[in-house]
Amino acid sequence: MTGSRQGGTTARTVLVTGAASGIGRHAALTYARRGHPVAAVDIDAGRLAQLPQRTGLHTFVCDVADADALERTVEDVEAAVGTPTRVVHSAGIARVGRLLDQPLADIEQLVRVNYLGSVQVARAVVPRMAAGGGGALILVASIAGWVPMTSVGAYSASKAAVVAMAEVLARECADSGVRVVCVCPPAVETPMLTEMQRDHPDLISDAPGIHPDVVLRAAERALARRRILAFPGRGTTTLWRARRLAPLRVTSLLEAVLLKQLSKERRAAE
Repeated sequence: MTGSRQGGTTARTVLVTGAASGIGRHAALTYARRGHPVAAVDIDAGRLAQLPQRTGLHTFVCDVADADALERTVEDVEAAVGTPTRVVHSAGIARVGRLLDQPLADIEQLVRVNYLGSVQVARAVVPRMAAGGGGALILVASIAGWVPMTSVGAYSASKAAVVAMAEVLARECADSGVRVVCVCPPAVETPMLTEMQRDHPDLISDAPGIHPDVVLRAAERALARRRILAFPGRGTTTLWRARRLAPLRVTSLLEAVLLKQLSKERRAAE
């Protein structure tokens, strides 16, 4: 089973991780509103239960960093909703602090959730999509994976790993019918950003992030244009190009530009 009938056509089954809040929540509700069967997956059962009721929206509690639990959940999704042909992997965490000051356990958790979680989602869904004739995997990384941020160094490293993984996976899937897109936004207006700004006002800019819909639309445009990378937000593509061309000695300048870009987003929103 690859979907359900909606108005005489087969609707694409969509699986969204991190669906209880932020980008994932927006993606799950958007695809459900468009008439797609949606499997909304998140580790937070309480927040997941608070999702608005939508026709075709099904919720599943799962830690994507737990490979066995993830495999069981995908099997449950197949039985209840259908084999996903589009997956939006948005689940992730952030930790603020200097690399040498952060507890090793926090850094290990960032790697386990952000990077290994992405690997495990890909291992669970890509073979299924390929066997069904194709599909699309959208991985949510961050511009911090390209422009190292001193206040979130471990987070930057974990997202850089996701970027590298996505580029390799896209090549491996080239003949399988499965498309891979890695979307790399700047700060996004999510509960996670709000919490970081509240807890670390000395390190995290109080400028609002971009709207989650900007992230989703950028990913969908990249799919339509057959691109692997997507950079939502004003000036984000320029930052990426500059970082690729610039030596390490200008990284601090690029970080300052990124913060300035966020300030421009804030003024535009006011």
